[in-house]
Amino acid sequence: MRVFCVSGMTRVCLHFRRGDFLKLDNLGYTVPDHRFVHDAMALYLKWFTNVTFIIVSNDMVWCKKNIKRDNVVYSPFTDPSLDFALLTSCDHVIVTSGTFDWWGAWLSGGRTVYFSGFPRQNPRLGNRSNPTDYYPNHWIGIPKGDFKNVLLYLLLRATMRHV
Repeated sequence: MRVFCVSGMTRVCLHFRRGDFLKLDNLGYTVPDHRFVHDAMALYLKWFTNVTFIIVSNDMVWCKKNIKRDNVVYSPFTDPSLDFALLTSCDHVIVTSGTFDWWGAWLSGGRTVYFSGFPRQNPRLGNRSNPTDYYPNHWIGIPKGDFKNVLLYLLLRATMRHV
């Protein structure tokens, strides 16, 4: 883990769950695409300098093909408990879907951006859950490919705090 702890570096972990969620789409489970990942990364690059993104996933092949940047490193671990330790030790977390990254974000205590398209409205999962109960108010939800609206939302949210 020491290789990920460099002084002055802001570590943002992205957990990308794909695998089983790709097979459960009809139940309301949904997986964001690469546009969400790049939009979420762009937010952290606006907020912080010297950012390194650490990718944790159950589909590392897809991640290595679709998430390529000079400031991206991929978890070397194959044990989920070590991936979870890495996730919780980062400064900030990008949440795609599922409870693994939710708990990682909660325990890391940093700024969290999450995919607001999960769960998809559906009689089996989405209609039985309330996103406002699931995601804390201070976390920032964005749908895939909606970066401009996120910036507007953040500006309005900051303005409303000072009124």
